[in-house]
Amino acid sequence: MTVPCPYSKIQPEFLNTKSIQRMPMKDSALVELLRVESPSSLFVRPISHIRDQLVYTEPYFLAPHTNFEAGNYALAPIEERMFGRCLIVRNIPLLEACRVFFIDDAVTANVSWKCLFVLKDEERFHPWQAMHISLGRLGSLTNEWSFEQRRQFMDILSEFPKFEITPCQVDIEDDQEEIDRPSLLVNLYGIEEDKSIDEKVSIEEICGVLMPNVMVTCFPTLLTEDPRLAELDKEQDDLEVILLEEFRRQLPYDWRHEEKQEYKEGDEDWDIVTCKLVEWEEKLLKKYLLEDGCFWGFITPNVTVSPWDMHITPIIKENEGSADEQWIFDQFDKIKRMQLVFDDFYVDPKNQRPLDEEEIRYALTQGRAYAIAAVEHRKKTGPQWLRVEILDFLPNNNLDLRFVDQGFRGFESIKNIYRIHRLHTAMPPFQIPMGLYFDDVSISETEMGWSSHFWREIVPFDVPIVVGPKLEFIETGKLQFAEIREIGEQENLLDEIPPISLYSGDGFSHYEGENSDLGSSEEESDASELELNRGIPDEEDEYDSEDQDYYDDYD
Repeated sequence: MTVPCPYSKIQPEFLNTKSIQRMPMKDSALVELLRVESPSSLFVRPISHIRDQLVYTEPYFLAPHTNFEAGNYALAPIEERMFGRCLIVRNIPLLEACRVFFIDDAVTANVSWKCLFVLKDEERFHPWQAMHISLGRLGSLTNEWSFEQRRQFMDILSEFPKFEITPCQVDIEDDQEEIDRPSLLVNLYGIEEDKSIDEKVSIEEICGVLMPNVMVTCFPTLLTEDPRLAELDKEQDDLEVILLEEFRRQLPYDWRHEEKQEYKEGDEDWDIVTCKLVEWEEKLLKKYLLEDGCFWGFITPNVTVSPWDMHITPIIKENEGSADEQWIFDQFDKIKRMQLVFDDFYVDPKNQRPLDEEEIRYALTQGRAYAIAAVEHRKKTGPQWLRVEILDFLPNNNLDLRFVDQGFRGFESIKNIYRIHRLHTAMPPFQIPMGLYFDDVSISETEMGWSSHFWREIVPFDVPIVVGPKLEFIETGKLQFAEIREIGEQENLLDEIPPISLYSGDGFSHYEGENSDLGSSEEESDASELELNRGIPDEEDEYDSEDQDYYDDYD
């Protein structure tokens, strides 16, 4: 009797003119197990596989995929910052994601549309490295594999570190049949540790002895069709339990599509030692000063705000005849456009010139060191390129930075720090760092904390304020002031900070306001002191470059 070819009626599940071929088999092969569903459905990979040559890491150009229909091939994240070849098995519009099967790893995962990229023709040459096999001679007497049978089968396989597969006779490929390879019918052998391949043992025979309700035949009777990949991982079919790992939600903002240009000695326009940012000084402030020696500006609210440490964006006051406030918005738009200039320039890979640790350490010995930092945009649409001053080295390859245009301190990894072009050092920071004249060097930290606590409630953020006329820059580019007022007012806002009385030289007794009772008992005084301590922060919050709310003004 002629044995029917199990492949004669099988058609590929997904018709694709650019389909990647399945790996054929005409001889035995040593394999590693990738995935075990049941004796009828296993994924293996030859020991001599080339999977590591078929994954892509940066720098690598990735073009977004636009066709998410089932049956299309794509590149998707198999690991963090590593892309592998996959087959789209189901589109999930509700999640703006696809279910994909990684053809070289036998892994099924859900991937955001944002993380699916075009698979080039040259990346389709090599066949699937994952092979789907079935043990054609091992069948269940219950017509389907029970949970207990599958568990026992996996326990048996766990006893062997290596395996060999040999094709069943009916599985010899017919050269006349030009079809995509379905599941391979094989005999599976286990090879124990320190045993030679000649000492292999038949997995089917072991299963026939140790597993209940199974039958082992001399010839294959289980003619399994190619598995429908969309039916694998059934436990994920419920949308409520679908997992979408963080690295499969979007492309890393600092992904390098091309090799960066290396800095060449003698290129002075990119030299970290000589490309120094222009810090604020008197001559730069002149165009903002009014006749009385004061200037207008907006206090920055999303960084430290205290009389001794705050940042202000100066504005040029229009003539009295201005009918609206559009002139203020125009000046802020100019700042935003300048930030876009930085973004457009450094997003080009040829302008991304990395710095190494040795160069940075040397630059710090030659004075102040400036650079450009690639920071993830809060809307996660790509990197934002911010000017920074490098202050010091931190553990784990991080740098302590001053973000000169945003007004806060933070840290970034060295790999996200690049050379700044000389053209972008000529403009001073968008904001002026400033603080109160510090004449009294004996002022306590407690009193500074007290003043800072109330200052944020006193100084306005939504309208311009007037600073001056007593102004003086110190070497670091920080502006010292003595008076700050609201427009049209004469009162110095610094005078609105409530006074503080020292108690025992290291604390404070009570608030000397309108309702204070200077003749209160010692117990009342202690209670008042406790109440005040609750309202005074021990120290200012540490600002971190990873908190994206600080970039709101520079979208």
